[in-house]
Amino acid sequence: MDLQGARHERRLEMYRARVTERLRTNRTAVETLYQGGTLFSPQGTRAGRALLRAHQLLQRASSLLEQLSGDGVVPAPRLPERIDELYREMDTLLSRSDALSGRNHRAASVARLPGR
Repeated sequence: MDLQGARHERRLEMYRARVTERLRTNRTAVETLYQGGTLFSPQGTRAGRALLRAHQLLQRASSLLEQLSGDGVVPAPRLPERIDELYREMDTLLSRSDALSGRNHRAASVARLPGR
């Protein structure tokens, strides 16, 4: 059994879940702004732009996940330093997205979980 490979897959799975959940909540927030009509007010427009920027950051995080998994055109990085660098970038993107979308709580970084 390849424990390193299993850890890598679990880590990717956790990040995928985080990105998917944030994309879903941001989409719901935009739908709420639109359906309530507040998207067309000055405050709603600012909130909509912030949610759009958060969505763009989450798309970048999705592309990093694709790169880490090796599913895309570019092969997955092999050097641990490069892998850790990509996860740090993903943590930064997720925290910036959280700030833009008005999330108050900070989720623990998967990269900093105990036992890693």
